[in-house]
Amino acid sequence: MNKLYKARTVILIPHYNNLKGLEKSIESVNHSQAIDILIIDDGSTSSQVPDLLKLQKISTKNSKIILFLSKKNEGISSALNRGLDIILELNQYEFIARLDCGDTCVVNRFFLQEKYFDKNDTTMLVGSWAKWIDQASNNEVFKFKPAVDHKKIMKMMSVRCNFIHPTVMFRTSVVKELGKYPDQYTDAEDYAYFFNISKNYKTANIPKYLTNVDYNIEGISVKNRKSQNRSKIKVINAYGKKDIYQLYGFLYNFLLLVAPAKLVFLLKKKVFS
Repeated sequence: MNKLYKARTVILIPHYNNLKGLEKSIESVNHSQAIDILIIDDGSTSSQVPDLLKLQKISTKNSKIILFLSKKNEGISSALNRGLDIILELNQYEFIARLDCGDTCVVNRFFLQEKYFDKNDTTMLVGSWAKWIDQASNNEVFKFKPAVDHKKIMKMMSVRCNFIHPTVMFRTSVVKELGKYPDQYTDAEDYAYFFNISKNYKTANIPKYLTNVDYNIEGISVKNRKSQNRSKIKVINAYGKKDIYQLYGFLYNFLLLVAPAKLVFLLKKKVFS
């Protein structure tokens, strides 16, 4: 691929059979400067395959859509890593941001994250606080305020991921140095990736709600909850420091693994409201 674009940031969005959510996410991207959106369609059925011209039409004036269509469905880790391969091949972006289909951004999200990197040149990964919005009612379900500074993030990473995947932006240089998302932690590839980045570089979260996460009871993260928690325990064992936080993390995620889904949801609403 040639260097055709001038944006500093590319937003990586994996897509599978969720055109409505994809369009909603693209419409929310509002940036004062040029910004590119790379969509990796992971083998959607024929009726759900994105149309580049339609997506470009609904995007804001500073957004440019890049669409890659996979022939078969291989899962989110594969889609994300294919996206990273394309980004490295283009070889022009400073930053990679993440967004998932159905999630939306506040107007100045990407400006604030680029600005943060410009002021903190040793920080390699920056996320933010997030709110979960019910897809059906459009009401807030719960919200999460992860640790802001790197030291606290590192302590809590052995308990749970302190980065909400669709809120993050990281430097492209990280991918060149550490590689892509690991594929051995099913449904928790982001946790492992961000844990590894945090162990090697300075990280942060902006203390603002910059992303609204789509909460869907039929969504992948809800359906694959048990598989995800098993993988989280493996991540904590592989990357965590042998201390009280790791022990707490093992216990916390084991309880999430065995607890009924409805109980976990009610506890999240109570704790993160």
